[in-house]
Amino acid sequence: MWSILFAARLLRARKGPAVGTALMLLAIVAGPASAAVVEYDLVIAQEKVSITGKPVPAMTINGGIPGPVLRFKEGDIARIRVQNKMAVETSIHWHGLLVPPGMDGVPFISYPSIDPGTTFTYEFPIRQSGTYWYHSHTSLQEQSGVYGAIVIDPRDAKPAKGDHVVLLSDWTNDDPHEALRTLKRGSEWFALEKGSSQSIIGAARLGKLGDYFSRELQRMPAMDIADVAYDRFLANGKPDIEVPAAPGAIVRLRIIDGSATTFFHLLFSGGPLTITSADGQDVEPVKVDRLLIGVAETYDVLITIPASGAYELRATAHDGSGHTSVWIGSGERHPAPAIPKPNLYHAMGGLSLKRVFALTPAGSLGMSDRDVKAGKFDMSGMIPMGGMDTHGGMQGMDHGEEMKGMDHTMDQGHSMDQVKPEAMEHQGHDMTMSGHGKKHRSGRRFGTNFRLLASDVSSSKDLAVDSMDPRRPGPPY
Repeated sequence: MWSILFAARLLRARKGPAVGTALMLLAIVAGPASAAVVEYDLVIAQEKVSITGKPVPAMTINGGIPGPVLRFKEGDIARIRVQNKMAVETSIHWHGLLVPPGMDGVPFISYPSIDPGTTFTYEFPIRQSGTYWYHSHTSLQEQSGVYGAIVIDPRDAKPAKGDHVVLLSDWTNDDPHEALRTLKRGSEWFALEKGSSQSIIGAARLGKLGDYFSRELQRMPAMDIADVAYDRFLANGKPDIEVPAAPGAIVRLRIIDGSATTFFHLLFSGGPLTITSADGQDVEPVKVDRLLIGVAETYDVLITIPASGAYELRATAHDGSGHTSVWIGSGERHPAPAIPKPNLYHAMGGLSLKRVFALTPAGSLGMSDRDVKAGKFDMSGMIPMGGMDTHGGMQGMDHGEEMKGMDHTMDQGHSMDQVKPEAMEHQGHDMTMSGHGKKHRSGRRFGTNFRLLASDVSSSKDLAVDSMDPRRPGPPY
């Protein structure tokens, strides 16, 4: 209040420097005072959930996984009260948001944790627009369900129709700490469960014995793209969701990878994806047939719904162990084509005399010490191209239909809040979330398959090499 009175006196003086100082003070004080305060209450609790049909302990926000979508407009003041009803401490970090240090939500770095039975109020100005997300920064709580989406509209934007959040994640019924212990033990169990194991017989089946022995001579373990075998891959907490959209409508999808470890290959059966924003920042629109999204990344994409039917946006785990589906539109379903699994045997390249002589104490990863010093170790394209087997390569690739005459007009149909599976059914503390889950969606389906080489990479019908086959592209940057 004193600042406003002081500024008013300076304005009455009408002296040059005084007027400038007064205007600055009024801008500082009146700006926040005129901003809208948008408030949310988040309650974090320990409950049992049943995503796969088996009730397991988890952590929920306001009774659901993921937590609610937090919507703001640039210039707002966010006031978010987080109540901890758990027996352990917790926190919330606002991923990608420009916030004061004390509001960043990183325990013992920028602020103390939220103790059991207490409430912490986050309050900060919204200084940007775009698609972001929030998650716990305490222990492994994000993997247990403490995460959600953030949508911030530009300051002067009008409410858009056909604007939907797609929050991708991975899910394990195991306690995340048990999964971490399995990784630390160096166990190959996860690789066996998800069909990523490797063997000399498998290498021979694929004609990759040179690659296999090259790795073995360097005493390197079999490499995988992802380490954990997950029970499900989810979109907005479900194995399948449906998004309403009229034929011919242009829909914006705000896609967030809120998983613990999973990159996702995205493919839409109705045509290409037009990227308009990355990590909350607008970009020059670019069309892609396929998109690889990394952990914690966000992309805004536009899609055009074809004349009739429901079309699948399929998000396939980078290691090929499973996928989640977003069905957009209504009527007959048009699934997206499956993405081939990675050919893990191709990772090291073939065996050569030069590599054999490099496998000495002075060598490194199949290179002589002289080559490493020359900088060849850091050169891109280290995987040899010769003899590359892409299992089809460009042929037979479905590029989708071109989006003719597309503009940025949004579908005049439904809002994000009308996505059908967002509603959760509660029965006491057992929250049923199985949705449309099916056995083939499990990323651990080989754990009880005792057929010879069933869990070996070589048993997959369709394999491809990352970034060398257009069906498994690299990131779009």
